[in-house]
Amino acid sequence: MVGFVGIALAAFVIGDAIQNGNTWFSANQRVALAIDGDKVNIEDYGQRLNALTEQMQQQQGQLSDEQRMNINNSLAQQIIADHVLKELAAKVGVRVTPDEVYALLHSGQGVTPSPLAQQFFAGLGIDINDAQGVKNFIDQISDANIKKLPQEQQTAYLNIQTQWKKLQEQIVTNRLQQKLSTLLARSYKVTQLDQNLAVAGGTRTVALVRSTPLAGSDKADQPTDEEIKKYYDAHSSLFLMQSPSAQLSYIAAHVTPSSADYKAAEEQANKVYGELQNATTANVASVVRNLGGSFNQVYLTGAELDQMGLGDAEVNFIKSAEAGATFNSGLVNDKYSILKLVAKKTAPEALGLKVILLDSVSGLKSDSLLTALKGGASFDEMVAKYSQDPQSKADSGRLSQPGQYGMPMNTFTEAQLAGSLFAEAYNKPVGEPFVVNNGTAKLIMKTVDAKPATVKYQLAVVSVDASFSEKTYNAKYDALNQILGAGGSFEDMIKKAEREGFSIVKSEAVNTSSVQLGAIPSSRQVIQWALNADDKTITDKVYRLGSDYLVIAQVLKHYEAGLAPLEVVKEGIVAALSAEKRAKNLADKLSKKGLSSLEAYATELNAQIDTISGVNYFVRGSEAAAFNGKAMTTAIGQLSKPFVAGNEVMVLKPT
Repeated sequence: MVGFVGIALAAFVIGDAIQNGNTWFSANQRVALAIDGDKVNIEDYGQRLNALTEQMQQQQGQLSDEQRMNINNSLAQQIIADHVLKELAAKVGVRVTPDEVYALLHSGQGVTPSPLAQQFFAGLGIDINDAQGVKNFIDQISDANIKKLPQEQQTAYLNIQTQWKKLQEQIVTNRLQQKLSTLLARSYKVTQLDQNLAVAGGTRTVALVRSTPLAGSDKADQPTDEEIKKYYDAHSSLFLMQSPSAQLSYIAAHVTPSSADYKAAEEQANKVYGELQNATTANVASVVRNLGGSFNQVYLTGAELDQMGLGDAEVNFIKSAEAGATFNSGLVNDKYSILKLVAKKTAPEALGLKVILLDSVSGLKSDSLLTALKGGASFDEMVAKYSQDPQSKADSGRLSQPGQYGMPMNTFTEAQLAGSLFAEAYNKPVGEPFVVNNGTAKLIMKTVDAKPATVKYQLAVVSVDASFSEKTYNAKYDALNQILGAGGSFEDMIKKAEREGFSIVKSEAVNTSSVQLGAIPSSRQVIQWALNADDKTITDKVYRLGSDYLVIAQVLKHYEAGLAPLEVVKEGIVAALSAEKRAKNLADKLSKKGLSSLEAYATELNAQIDTISGVNYFVRGSEAAAFNGKAMTTAIGQLSKPFVAGNEVMVLKPT
């Protein structure tokens, strides 16, 4: 229903332009995306990109080039998807009215509020069921009200206003998607063919032997030039490029620790082990801090130890050692892990919490309320009367939050509460109420539903990385720089690089949306250079990429958007056709052997016999379509001939 969407992909280079202060965009080129004639202004796009980037930085800290590029790509794809959705909705007459949006924003309007709205208001401490409270919030973030606020408060309110607008936009988008899905579902007609496929033959259980032929040097598996060209012409839609691209070759030096670096790391690990072994309970925190390790005095359960990503040896040591013991893991993945079991104890594995969040007036009498509770007053009744937290109040004060897989979690380990307002719970007797004051709010709290006691562990951990030294890095840089400085053709440079043991990559294609060069992190700058340099140009410097890669490169050729030339995609076509030929040749070879049982085929292919149940004509994706066809047309109990399904060779027997 939606025709071709014409897209100008300037958005994919905006991140680079903003980051580098690029003035490439002239007055008549300030368009980030042009979709069927609709244009997204660069400034608007840049603001949205910066907002998303800042949000991600708050969550994850400093971002890599790859992460920034992925944010950029995701934003452009989202804008395109929204455009297509709105265009389709307009064509079929579907829209979302202001009344619908209002109804989805808070309850009491005859429909269930949007989960996004529920989450938004809960984060602000507003009960979505309180119509007046929602109205007051909307009034507070109005332009007229924000202008009346002190300057120092306006920024915070404007940020909330922006989030509010984005919430409404997302609700409209979700509502459009819901309406269109419903419309399409109602307009779908089950044909006789659909019915036949669904019921014909029912379902079958199939015994199966399968094998994927490994790549080899057999010339019979290699496609001819004619076959390659035929495949290219027949599958041209697979090779369309939405943006210009460049083809380049490069020499990469991956800097890794030298033998001297490993020796230094071993000596440091031994030193750390000695200092940690001599540390006492009184000074272990300062010792670990000076060594650059971690010690936060939290006690961990055995289950939490298993989730820390420690090796089996470390976990076994912690669970079996006496308090005060120290352990050195040895070199594992270029790292030494030195652990000290500072202490261990037996205590409830987890506790439930009930709270009464007091307002400023009730907070003044928190001591008298606590006395009443200790005297036997009902905690649940006080929750109903005094608590200002709607979420816990609805469950008699019980705290809960989404746990793994979204299931509610209403008991908490000591580690989960560490550093929070509720950490004091583990220092109080179970069931005894107490007051917590964080300076801005007072709570009355008590622990409930203590889980059975278990052994808990207090750890100090120091890691020593076997990393390359500055001397090692400089040696690699000097070697690559000398190759570049000697001049000559890039082929000459490649020959010298091979003697040095550097990696060589030839004829790699990149475009404006490429996140990185091969598997090299933080290599976007080389891609930028390649897209803007002339053909046959060699880099004029050694690029320092990330912390441990060095690269020099040559641009081979540039290509305009459209159908990719055969020379660019030939390698992939050869790989696909070779895999297809290997499978066909193996199937033919097996057929000539005349084997009569699945066991014989399994032995011949060095494979196992699998059993797949519930097979019918519908392709599930885990097996190629040829499998379903053969499984449903081979007689029950009969052994099929070897056949090709995708890149696999299969033999099956319906049972």
